[in-house]
Amino acid sequence: MSKDESKVIWLTCPDCGSKIGIILSVGKATAITHRAEQQEEESEAWPPSSFEEKLKAAGIDTSLLNVEEGEEAVLVSPKKFLGDLWAPINEAMRSLGGTWIREGRESRWEIRKTPPQS
Repeated sequence: MSKDESKVIWLTCPDCGSKIGIILSVGKATAITHRAEQQEEESEAWPPSSFEEKLKAAGIDTSLLNVEEGEEAVLVSPKKFLGDLWAPINEAMRSLGGTWIREGRESRWEIRKTPPQS
């Protein structure tokens, strides 16, 4: 079969006995092929290099947050009132080791880069 050639395969229905034609096509790009290429590109970017990329990988919309990376910790604060979005973002932050610090308008998540020393 050549690249753009199609082939018809005939099957007989076991219930009614009618003939069913199935067309096979070879050599055309498919969505599956495209998705596999896309996954390869994504895997090259892993592991995320910045903390903002880690947030995106965790499913957090970073356009809603201010991210400040310091030497000892990363501070993440909401740009505006998050409402119902706060709980899922908080869960994702906690999964990354974040702690919510409540200080009114200065409230934020703090993610330590190194564990606290005793």
